[in-house]
Amino acid sequence: MTVHRHWRAVGRTIATLLAIVGIFFGYWWFYKLAPWRRTLSQEWRSSHSEQEYWREVQKGIHRCMWCHDDAFAVGRYGDKSWAEWVMANVTPGEDMGCFGRLSHSATAMSYLTNQDVGEDADRWLDWWNKNKSKSQNQWIIDGFRQRGLEIDVPPSSHQTPALLKLLGDADTDSSASVPEHWVYNAFRCLRESDFNPVDYALSERPISAEVKRGLLEYARLQRRWDHASGVGKVSFEETDDEDMNDIVPKMLTPKFQFAAYSLIFTPLLLGAGLLAWSFRKDRHSRGD
Repeated sequence: MTVHRHWRAVGRTIATLLAIVGIFFGYWWFYKLAPWRRTLSQEWRSSHSEQEYWREVQKGIHRCMWCHDDAFAVGRYGDKSWAEWVMANVTPGEDMGCFGRLSHSATAMSYLTNQDVGEDADRWLDWWNKNKSKSQNQWIIDGFRQRGLEIDVPPSSHQTPALLKLLGDADTDSSASVPEHWVYNAFRCLRESDFNPVDYALSERPISAEVKRGLLEYARLQRRWDHASGVGKVSFEETDDEDMNDIVPKMLTPKFQFAAYSLIFTPLLLGAGLLAWSFRKDRHSRGD
């Protein structure tokens, strides 16, 4: 009897440990990694809005980790609070480029601030210490000023041609000289000022070839980031890509998902079986 009780106790202990293992893996798969699995899935992306995508990206970062492509969403859709988050999570001497711990976080900061400081964390931390008290609008203004453009946020009507010329430059062979964060911020400054490209094109004012190219580039960007998408908006009120989508993430492959579900349900089923066995033996011993 003592031996049987001992093995029943051992079985229940093992069953409890297996249940804990299954719950642990389930917690990671169904909660911690769920946003990441959604945003990496092309099927999920195609059936959800950019707002929903941005919500999942933020959940994924806060719950689990910074994914490789998260930087591009943070840069385009984030606000000053996300710049604060990035700078609070980098360390001196860190690489903020593609292979850094926070992959492409320098790119995210460039989009958020309209600045080009490189990929070294020390340079970004130095810039941050000098500019963190400014608003995001002021960062954008300072960035355009580095290109010799005096642009207000929101831009005035007489500044519209300069922004369109900047967009037009991005559509030429010299696009390498126009950083993408300048192009994107020029576009969204125009978008948030209720700029109407059709009305502008039909006006009687003379339009240069550069401005025409800029209007075409604006229309191209607007198809992807229309005002109605609700993401990446610039607040005009003052307040204190290598394309990875054609690569199937391992997490979404049947083999990986089979392994994940096995790690979740195998311990749970084994644990439940052991518990059932131990209680069955317990009843039998009482009957004897």
